[in-house]
Amino acid sequence: MATASPDSGGLIRWTTESDPQGPASSRITPVLLEGQEPIRVTPDWLWSPTGLNGPFEDLNFGKGKATGRARLKVEDLVTGLRLSADPGTVRDESVVYELRLASNGSRNVQGAYAAFNLGGASEHVLFSGEPGKVLADRPDTVSIIVGVCNGSSRATISTNREGRRTAFQFGSHGAAESTAEFIASAGFDPSLSFYEENLARLSAVFAGNVVIHSPESVRYSIVIDVPWRGYWLYMYPALKQGQASARAYDQWRGEVTRRSRRVADRTENLLREVLGDRVGSTEIIYRDELAALDGILSDMGPGRVPDLQVLVDTLRNSGDDLWKVILDPGVRSLVKARDRFLAPEIHTVQELCQAAYVVAVLRRMLAGAVMSVNDYVELPIEQSVEAWTKVLVGHGMLPFRGTSFAVYPFSHFVPLEEGQAMYHRDPGRDVTVNDPNGISGLRHGQRVDLVDLLPGSYPW
Repeated sequence: MATASPDSGGLIRWTTESDPQGPASSRITPVLLEGQEPIRVTPDWLWSPTGLNGPFEDLNFGKGKATGRARLKVEDLVTGLRLSADPGTVRDESVVYELRLASNGSRNVQGAYAAFNLGGASEHVLFSGEPGKVLADRPDTVSIIVGVCNGSSRATISTNREGRRTAFQFGSHGAAESTAEFIASAGFDPSLSFYEENLARLSAVFAGNVVIHSPESVRYSIVIDVPWRGYWLYMYPALKQGQASARAYDQWRGEVTRRSRRVADRTENLLREVLGDRVGSTEIIYRDELAALDGILSDMGPGRVPDLQVLVDTLRNSGDDLWKVILDPGVRSLVKARDRFLAPEIHTVQELCQAAYVVAVLRRMLAGAVMSVNDYVELPIEQSVEAWTKVLVGHGMLPFRGTSFAVYPFSHFVPLEEGQAMYHRDPGRDVTVNDPNGISGLRHGQRVDLVDLLPGSYPW
């Protein structure tokens, strides 16, 4: 780790990890990003003051094309939304590289996050899709979708009959399609988790900052996409297998409903704070694309679980043109996502929940250009959106006025553990500061509520 005094002027990012002093606690370590040499933030992340090419340590950056593409997309975003007369002032030369360990033990470069400096914000961003094409005509109507999952590995709490914690819902893509043990209760820790607070602030600040630096002639709609009935569905496999009680399901639905509204409200309040005077001209929307299933899901319980096809048919026949085309077997067979065509029919709860996100993005495309601000964990779903867009726009199946792309701001807090995402390795909020060199200005060994560091971490 680099060492410096707090006033040295570099960017501070934080690693999070389970504290070696005890399994129930966590600690954070500041990493100062400055100087002329690359800095390994974690095994998964490398910061460099300039773009890299060729071999470096155990890595090979090739001809540096990933860096060039990432920087070009930053310029495309700045130009398309008219954020600055000079796109070169919004980015600097620094890059954050995503690294992943291959099965043969080698480490590969997966992507480049280019610098994006706007107002008081200093971020690194990755794009999925082509903002240059989406924003080519300098649109005057733009939708921004911001999303936050509910709970986290620490904040989602379920128990079995003996009162021991189970593994239910400990994944950002939903529950597994089989349940290993009976679920007697399920809910959330009362406080919003650090994962939820961090992503809500990161996405709200990025989205709001883009809006306030755009010309006032550009009209924005911001869609807050917090899962609701999709999370109810996470208990569907357990109910189907007789592995959950009616009380647990009713409790889960109630807690999910409250949590979704709470996270959405938190995100909206942050957006309003960032938007300031622009809030009056910015539409803020909260929509649940699975609302047509409300009656069926509310009536479910042990022994009263319809086949998944009933849920699919309900959405397909709801009168919604988007759901009708998304669930059309003939159309689905044309969509090639992640190197293979979709199955004609949806077979799992996870696939249905992912389809709901695709519908949310496509719905905004009916009005104009769409930018999603998302967590990197959702990248595979975003790639599915691109695949659907290619088919639906290419075949002229719906009257879309725009297309979409996604942007992933690099979190200022990343798990130190290899291959882990914050959702799965949420450090909790009460953490110990590991800063013997005084990089952060916090006292070494001090205990802090990690959420208190967020306002200073994401300015605008």
